[in-house]
Amino acid sequence: MSVILLGVFSTHYKGSFSLNSQLSVDIMSQSMPSVDLSESRQSNLYASSTIPFFVAVLCVGLRFWCRWKNTAGIWVDDWLILASLACGTGLTASLLWWIPRALGRHIQTFGPNATENAYIGLFSCELTYTGIIVLVKFSILALYWRLFNRANIKIPISLISTLVCMWGIAVFLLTLLQCIPTRGLWDQSVDASCNVDSQKFLFAISIPNIIIDVTLLALPIPYIMKLNTSKSHKKAIMSMFLLGSFVCIASIMRLVSVMTQGTDADVSWNWVNQAIWANIEADLAIVSACLPTLRPVWVAGRRKLFGSQATNQSADPPSWATPQKRAQASSWATKILKSSSYDNEDTQPFSTLSSHTEEGPHRFSTMENPHTETTVAIPLSALKKEATYDKEGITVNRAWDVEYNH
Repeated sequence: MSVILLGVFSTHYKGSFSLNSQLSVDIMSQSMPSVDLSESRQSNLYASSTIPFFVAVLCVGLRFWCRWKNTAGIWVDDWLILASLACGTGLTASLLWWIPRALGRHIQTFGPNATENAYIGLFSCELTYTGIIVLVKFSILALYWRLFNRANIKIPISLISTLVCMWGIAVFLLTLLQCIPTRGLWDQSVDASCNVDSQKFLFAISIPNIIIDVTLLALPIPYIMKLNTSKSHKKAIMSMFLLGSFVCIASIMRLVSVMTQGTDADVSWNWVNQAIWANIEADLAIVSACLPTLRPVWVAGRRKLFGSQATNQSADPPSWATPQKRAQASSWATKILKSSSYDNEDTQPFSTLSSHTEEGPHRFSTMENPHTETTVAIPLSALKKEATYDKEGITVNRAWDVEYNH
């Protein structure tokens, strides 16, 4: 990744992305191609900057509602997604400021400060976009760390976290230092040195971003396949995580828009597709990071649509049971079966899902009399109202064995 990013520098390069005083004069005096000045794509920009943002706000709100409904604490992944939404608010605000001043129509239709406003808007959106992407990736990795109680997943999580950190730092530095001083990017009166190639820069930050996204999608698959549950449950769990593939599609579309955008001085028109797909990608990233945590919403929606009887007959138990009820169930199981139980399902929601085969039992034993054991097989469906469930919405129903001494 470092090799790719180093290639964006080109000595004394003066491209459409790097604006200095002389270039500003050249742009304003450059002959523009014959265009229809009545053309406008501002309605597309307004739609793409507001609708996905409100969907992202809704999903983050539902995520915290699920945490409140489960009377669960707020974890690192929740705080990170909230921080990414704050950056998303900044991105949407930047676009809404940029559109009426220098985006979505041809540059000739704006005022004399159009080029300056275009680069101010671009600079602001680049910073907030990078913040969203980095924070969302960290939130997903923190969610994986919390959900999968397996030591061997922590190594790839640590490696990917390092790559995300390196990518974020590199993009922030290149954005801030594309012109020295930075103000020279948009201010014609500043004598600035701008040595960043626009196309190479945008291409360089897109390729590692897409590769990391694909890696994040693939990371939980082998661990989900080892869960002690049926194939249908495994498919349902994987589909929740793989919904993030829409972010990869948006990232690819943004890369295509960068590679095909015009290179003339009509920046307010040439950058439209890039702005649309960058905003969609950022908001979809927030939405996709929230979806695996919204199972109580899906269950409540299914209950409302199909009735409580259909929900109760399904294989999914009520995951919105409060910790007090789960604690009572845990106490009941301990007293009746004289066995230990898991009370930390929120800290490690998959802690009871071992990597045994689907036929392998979960075994619990006491040491009161190590010479005698009794194995009791209990259908999990019989303990629907007493069993403990994870709060992140992944539930396993199967027969399990409890061993205790007497």
